[in-house]
Amino acid sequence: MTDFSDDSFSDDGGLHALWQGSEPILAPLPLDEIKRQAGRFGDAIRRRNRREYVATALVVAVFAFYAAIFAEPLVKLGSLLIIAGALVVAWQLARRTSRADPDAEAQDISGYYRARLVREEHMLARVGRWYLAPFVPGLLLFLLGQAKASGMGGSLVFLLVVAFQLLVFGSIWILNRRAAAMLRARIARIDRAGTLQGDSQ
Repeated sequence: MTDFSDDSFSDDGGLHALWQGSEPILAPLPLDEIKRQAGRFGDAIRRRNRREYVATALVVAVFAFYAAIFAEPLVKLGSLLIIAGALVVAWQLARRTSRADPDAEAQDISGYYRARLVREEHMLARVGRWYLAPFVPGLLLFLLGQAKASGMGGSLVFLLVVAFQLLVFGSIWILNRRAAAMLRARIARIDRAGTLQGDSQ
């Protein structure tokens, strides 16, 4: 699967651009800016989800092929578990993703945008349990099966492969935790704007 946070950290048109700006991070957001960012946020989420679903299809195809061609039972079982993990992640992504609601947006753009940010923040902050954890059993069995079949279970190459996988998982977890913190700062700015608006009335 692709890095869940790659839209947040890779391109100026993604979520990263929504969280960075020249104004202080705790400064309140004007209503026009909230409207603009709400639209861009929805577009970024849709792009991210499309990439993830395409990645899920690729994972299923590749590991179904591995399950068919490899004779080692651990590799076959690991491949099937990885496929199951990818499908669970796709289901979780669809279930957890904030969805557009034109009626709510028309009634209260600030509250609507804040609600979507909160939902995404919760999803990013918990990426370890719903995005990474489903892959762990299958990946461990797959790697053990490969090591058994190749006879390199105790070799440096096998240890390097395991270390690389841990590095990838750790990087995804850290990046998504950082993205969640950025979303919390964005939520605080919206709350601050609402407080100031209420005080001025």
